[in-house]
Amino acid sequence: MNTKWKLAGLVILAIITLGIALPAASADNAKEGAIPTNPTFTKDILPIFQKSCQECHRPGTMAPMSLLTYEETRPWARSIREKVATRYMPPWHIDRTVGEYDPDPSLSDAQITTITKWVDNGAPKGNPADAPAPRKFPPANSWIFDEEPDLVVTSSGFNVPALAADQYPKIDVPTGMNEDRYIKWMQVIPEDPTVLHHVLIYALQGEPANGGVRGARAGLSNNTLLTEYARGNDGDIFTNGTAKLLKAGSKLRFSFHYHPNGEKAVNEHAKIGFKFFPKGYTPKYLISTKGISSPSTLAIPPGEANARSDAYFRLDEAARLVSFQPHMHYRGKRMTLEAILPDGQVEMLTDVARFVWTWQITYPYKNPPAFPKNTVLHMTAYHDNSPRNKENPDPTAFVGWGDRTVDEMNIGWLDFYYINDQEYAELQKQKSDRLKATAAR
Repeated sequence: MNTKWKLAGLVILAIITLGIALPAASADNAKEGAIPTNPTFTKDILPIFQKSCQECHRPGTMAPMSLLTYEETRPWARSIREKVATRYMPPWHIDRTVGEYDPDPSLSDAQITTITKWVDNGAPKGNPADAPAPRKFPPANSWIFDEEPDLVVTSSGFNVPALAADQYPKIDVPTGMNEDRYIKWMQVIPEDPTVLHHVLIYALQGEPANGGVRGARAGLSNNTLLTEYARGNDGDIFTNGTAKLLKAGSKLRFSFHYHPNGEKAVNEHAKIGFKFFPKGYTPKYLISTKGISSPSTLAIPPGEANARSDAYFRLDEAARLVSFQPHMHYRGKRMTLEAILPDGQVEMLTDVARFVWTWQITYPYKNPPAFPKNTVLHMTAYHDNSPRNKENPDPTAFVGWGDRTVDEMNIGWLDFYYINDQEYAELQKQKSDRLKATAAR
């Protein structure tokens, strides 16, 4: 399957590759439900921050403050309490009762209670001897998968003013590929992350592939979204017989959203690195990316607090879903994905109940669900155009589809691949066995 490396995933990678020791007994206890009586920063809070916060909250990143030390953290204690209690941070905006995801950087209820209790008790520092060793971070702008890419494609520079409206350039760059290759991993590195809100990278490469690789059919064009860089979403790695394809003669389209940093002008470049599977390797499954959306029916009246729009995608064969990513703008409120099976049963797959437009998060399924042919995937988007929405630039406006952030979108990006009927039947048996084992506990 494809794994989106983000937040907790990057922490795990750092622990594995750098041999980081995290003697976080209190954080582990909190994960299991034990809440310390008198939590301190060094013993109880710092281990949680190391696992779930410091990847972004450290010098040189886009986060507004560093949480590496007590001295850096203490002035923000009340704000931290509010952000974690409302589950605004770490950014993981789903209804946690719907589905399972891996990686999942969200905090447990016990961890949140530990942090709020620490703040309410005056945010004590504690004994420095209780603190775990500082985390070691890889150098900025390094490849996170512990090997060098085979191909790096860099966009031409774009001038982002210090103060201006958001910019949305689209830049096409030839890959120089003279043969088809299957992608093992890919990673986007911005030159200046302070001005890059996100970038979508598309492969412009003609007709669908075939050659016996499942998933490359049903009219799915290979002019497809390869990946997206956004806050906390740095790379994609393909495992278990899956891959994406980059064809000979292809171009990459960098579709940028730049946000001026308010301090200085930047000539920004972004690059993407690809590591390919060995020549001659053919994956069993080719992952496709589908945007489930309905631009023509996205119509949000002035002042409407819960404007709903729906879109549908029918599976032409049995398929397995890898991940789901909602995309909306300022007024985005909530997005759900459900499966309507051929027999009429409905299964809720993902409920992004607290969408925040500044985080374009991908949610990878821990056990990628499988569905039979003719299953309909139903995306429902909700937008809040009321004055109660603090992000709303103009609640008096009638809003429709558009590229600008002041316009709106309702895209549910879905990564999936097709399987055969025998594979589907086996996956259903495995699912049934898991449910039986869970019920027997």
